[in-house]
Amino acid sequence: MTFNPAIPAAADDPSVSQGQMLTNFNLTNTYFSTDHIALNAGADQGEHQQVTLNSVIADPGLADPKCSVYIKTVAGDSELFFEKFDNGAAANLVQQMTNLAVTTVGTNNGVTTPWGLIINWGTINTLLGSLAITFAVPFVGVPVVTLGREDNVVPTTKYISYQNGTVTNLGFTAIGSGVGFAGSYIAIGV
Repeated sequence: MTFNPAIPAAADDPSVSQGQMLTNFNLTNTYFSTDHIALNAGADQGEHQQVTLNSVIADPGLADPKCSVYIKTVAGDSELFFEKFDNGAAANLVQQMTNLAVTTVGTNNGVTTPWGLIINWGTINTLLGSLAITFAVPFVGVPVVTLGREDNVVPTTKYISYQNGTVTNLGFTAIGSGVGFAGSYIAIGV
């Protein structure tokens, strides 16, 4: 069976071409069901399940205010690319994600994603008092910092936090109330 876009023709009697129209409707639903929830499949019908792309030979070279996500073959592998119209530069998203360089300074780690998100994380060993933490990768603005305790006990008198007003784009001051437990932090921002 193949889809026939000429059905029904203007002079066709619908009762005669009904079988051909039903074939077209069934094929439309079958073709649409590729990467989508089928049109007759309930509440989520028509929504994407995935997006399958065929590989292109060259970057699209967009001229209008548009952008494009596409697949291109690189060294025999299909890789995901993104192109913006404003600079025409194609970005290999697979390469950018697999080549993320983690910066490590002591027990502090940091990474900058291709889209500019900066993530820093690290551990704070036994802390009684305060300790200056310097981010491995500095932020442009002030990040969001979250700390957690690492122990198997639930002592009500031990805590780890950051000193109010000390979070900057370069680091923060951690404060703790005891020996015998450690903590970790994650800071996210741009």
